[in-house]
Order: sequence, then C-alpha cells, then structure tokens
Amino acid sequence: MRTRLPLLIAVAALAVWLGNFIINNFLATSLIAYGDTEASRDAAIAYAPSSPLVIAARGKYLLYRAEPPRPDEAIVELRRATLASPRDYRFWLELGRAYENVGDIAGAEKALGRAVELAPRYFETRWAMANFLLRRGKTEASLEDFREAILLSGRDAARPDERATLNVYNAIAGALDANPDVLRGLTPDNNVAQAYLAGFFATQEALDPALEIWRRLPLDDRVSSRGATIQLLRELQGKGRFAEAREVWNGIESLATADGASGLTGGEGNLMLNAGFERAPLSERFNELADPPAGFDWIIGRHAEVRVRRTEMEKHGGNYSLQLTLAASMQSEFQNITQFISVEPSQSYRLSFFVKGKNISSAPGEAPLVEVADAAQPMNFALPVVVPAGTNDWSERVIAFTTPAETRGLRLTIRCPQLRAIDLTKVAEVWFDDFKLEMLR
Repeated sequence: MRTRLPLLIAVAALAVWLGNFIINNFLATSLIAYGDTEASRDAAIAYAPSSPLVIAARGKYLLYRAEPPRPDEAIVELRRATLASPRDYRFWLELGRAYENVGDIAGAEKALGRAVELAPRYFETRWAMANFLLRRGKTEASLEDFREAILLSGRDAARPDERATLNVYNAIAGALDANPDVLRGLTPDNNVAQAYLAGFFATQEALDPALEIWRRLPLDDRVSSRGATIQLLRELQGKGRFAEAREVWNGIESLATADGASGLTGGEGNLMLNAGFERAPLSERFNELADPPAGFDWIIGRHAEVRVRRTEMEKHGGNYSLQLTLAASMQSEFQNITQFISVEPSQSYRLSFFVKGKNISSAPGEAPLVEVADAAQPMNFALPVVVPAGTNDWSERVIAFTTPAETRGLRLTIRCPQLRAIDLTKVAEVWFDDFKLEMLR
C-alpha cells in the first residue's frame, strides 16, 4: 500500500490540476462569449492567461469596443495570441485587420499573407486578403484571391455561396464599374457561378452580357438558373425589351415543366399564353413573378372585396374559366388580373375573348372591362372592351387595333371600377374564357 501511495497522490494531483484547468478554461470561454466589458476580458485572462483565444478576445475588445480604443495594447495582445498559437490562421487574420486599422499597411499585408499561407483553402482568409488588396488599389492582385474566395464559399467548388459571390461582384463593381471582362475573368467556369454572374449583370443594366451568359446555361439545374432567369426577365421587361424577355420566359416555362407544371401555349396564331386559364398561373409556383407583375402568363392578384377563382362550373371551352364575384362594397378599383404580351410596333392585331355575365350593372362606368394597353407607356395607348350589362350567356367580344410605332409590349388587364354600393340580392358575377390575340396580316 505504501508503495502505491506516491502514485495515488500524483494521480490525485493531476486530476485536481486537470479539473482546475478545465473549469478555468470553461469560465474564461464563458466570459468571452457572454461578457461585454473590459472587466470580463480581464477576468478571462486571469482564469486562462496562456489561452490564445482569451488573449485574442481581449485584443479585439481593446481595438473595437473599448472607450476610448487602445490600439497599441490591442496589437500587443493579438501578437501574443499568434505567438501562443503560431499555426492558427485566425489570430494572424485578426492581427492583420488590427494593423490595417491603425494604418500599418506593411504589417497588415504580412499578417494577412501568413493567414493565407496557413489556410489557403479557407474562404475567410482569401476574402480578407482580396478586400485588403482592393482597398489598397491593388485591383489586379486582388482578383485571384476573389476568385478563390468564390470557389471556397460553398460546400463544393461547383456550387459557391450566392451571397458571398454577389458580395465579390459588388466589391469589384464598386472599384471598376462592373467591368464585364473583369467579372467574367474572376468567375469560376461552372453553371452556378455563371448564373450568379448573369443575374448580377441584369441588376447592373448590363443586359447584353447577361443574355449572352444566360443562353449558355443549362436550365435543367433549377437551383442555379431560377434566380438569374427571373431577374433577367424582370429587367428586360422593365427596359421594354419584350421580345428578348419572351425568349427568357421560355426558360421559365422549361423550369416549371421540369418542376411538374403543365406546359401551355395559346394555340396556333395566339400570342397569349394559358388563354383559357387551363393551368394555374406560374406566378403561383414562382412567387417572384407576382409583385410587381412580370412574365407572360396570367398574374392573378388578391383584392379584399372581389373574389377571383378558376372554376370548372362554368366554361366556354376547355375545362376552366375565370370567375369574378362582386359581392361587397369596394375600397378600391379592381385591376388585379394581368398578362403581358410581346408584340411588334406599327402592326395590326385582333383581340377576342368570351365573357358571360350575371347582374352586370348598366350604370355608366360600373361594368367590368378588359383593357389592352402599351405595357411601358399605358398613357399613350389604352383601349377598353366593356362587359355587356345585365345577365347574358357566353358571347364573344372583339377589338382590332394597330400598335403605336414605339410599342413592343402590351399589358392586358381585367378591371372593375370601384363599386361603393352592392345589392346583395343581385350579386354581380362575370366569367372570362378563351382569350386570343392574333396578328392581322
């Protein structure tokens, strides 16, 4: 027993030391995580004076949060952290940032360079170095680090993180005015990154480079192509480039079909899509299309007092029609159903549709109507087609017109004037079906 006693004492002493070490480090870590004063940082140092995490945390506090800041002391602490753990890139990264903060550019570049050497495959180090070089005016030198940062931002190189990638583009654009050649050069040659670039170009009004990239993208990768496709569609329509927007819309139809939606056209010679409401509008699948309205399918918006639904109970052709029920006094005009159509300028067209009404008001300005107007400048061109008053079975309504010389897109809207008084014994209902817009040769 006596021969074992020294061993037992040593084991007990080790256990006590180890227990104190664990407890002290736990207390120090807790003070770092939850304390927000200098006293908590000093207490953490007292518990774990040799911990590089604790030392670095105190340095960061002195630099960024102390009142007033104490940068000289902060850098001493951060240098101590790098000495305590010289192969941990995190402490070199913080030291580099601290040096730049106090204007020691050479020290900052050296420390950040050491962080990159220790962790060349980490997004954080590449991102920090790239931004440092960009701020120093070393744009060319920053591009390779930015490119690596994009590659390292996601779970794998083929799918970089979108937010990080767009942050790179915004940083470069701020310095170089979104130079397309530079952005192409630093973008990895994979579909996801290329889709992010196309979407970014679209937001920067660089629509031709955006289209060039988008046309090369495989639309079967729905995750990467969806955002770019919808962004490009919206920007093209906003600039009145409806023919190219219609091309991009075909990509959205492909995405929707791959996602389980039925593909629909307006029929031979019909420039409208989903003309008989046979499919739920794609804005219900792609919510980004709804507000503000974009695309070339129906957009059916909500209105507090007007009930709108696709119905099988009444239809002129196919399986569905669109029903409006006006059963409450209205706080605002109803103009919540639209479709955009790409057309040619100075060209003759014929619009037709079928309508059925019940209890439609004969008072001037109270009947529902269909309006066709210039999508970009509705004040220049807008024609109404009013629903017949009273109760009527299905009938065809037709209007022929010629587009103005500057018109390249139309907006068709189903509207109803604001009805302030409703007779609940004669609720008005109207059904629309089988729209057709055709070019007259």
